[in-house]
Amino acid sequence: MPGNKFEYRIMKKEFRMNKFLPLLSVGIAFLSSCSTPPSPGSRPLKIAVNDIYCMDTACSCVHDVAARTYPQLLEKLKANYGIDLQLVYFSETYQLEDAIASGEYDGALCKPWYALRHQKEAGANFQRIVDVLDPNNNRWLTGIVVVPADSPIQTLEDLTGKHLYIGQADAYEKHQAAKRLLEQKGIRPGKVDTNASCGENVGVLLDEEADAAVLSDYALSADCAVDFARPEDFRILARTEQIPLTSLMLDMNKIEEAEADRLQRALLALSGKNAPETLLGNGFVEPAPWNPPELEAP
Repeated sequence: MPGNKFEYRIMKKEFRMNKFLPLLSVGIAFLSSCSTPPSPGSRPLKIAVNDIYCMDTACSCVHDVAARTYPQLLEKLKANYGIDLQLVYFSETYQLEDAIASGEYDGALCKPWYALRHQKEAGANFQRIVDVLDPNNNRWLTGIVVVPADSPIQTLEDLTGKHLYIGQADAYEKHQAAKRLLEQKGIRPGKVDTNASCGENVGVLLDEEADAAVLSDYALSADCAVDFARPEDFRILARTEQIPLTSLMLDMNKIEEAEADRLQRALLALSGKNAPETLLGNGFVEPAPWNPPELEAP
């Protein structure tokens, strides 16, 4: 028993305070969680994906080459950096473009033109934060103007007055870049038609329905055309300008600059010698400058 009433009152007061302190701590923690904004990257980012070297989006006929997978990278991003990327895969490019145009995604991982050409429709402002390297650590894509190996056509200039197949408007390297190449060289084919795929353009050459065609430079190694055509069946007359092969783009109308920078730094840190083996290469590099003139205001 305490020696006097004064000591008893002090002990009783301390007992009440000790009971109250845990409740006070919980209240402070609750108020702090309400007033502190979430850290960058705490919100999952929904990304639409079409990657020619990814097993989840490439045709099964090229899975010996297109064997890239992303789950290991996603695990490292979440565990090491607290960044949650949710990838939604689209094997058909028209499905990808519909998804991008819907405005429902925070970004896209694909050929940049697929996203950039729809940003007005989507109300988006896409910014490339990294370029994705292919299995040979190449970042570039070109269109190649090809003819059958036994064709009498020897130079690009020989295409004047001839029948040429190019890609459709969604395939920059086979369409816009191909048209610009011909214009710069002053070459006027007699007829220009379009096909949706490299396989179709290879087919018209094999069926002798055209004199030349424009393909993506990976068409005879990482595209369905490998099922019925070999590189030695064709000769390359010219290449179009280099453009980025695959980029990760974020919609900066939805993403804070700090969040984009944080994701970029994390991806670059998980590249080179630190790249997961499942990426089939060195991972990511800072985006190379590319400004398609078609996007410039008239």
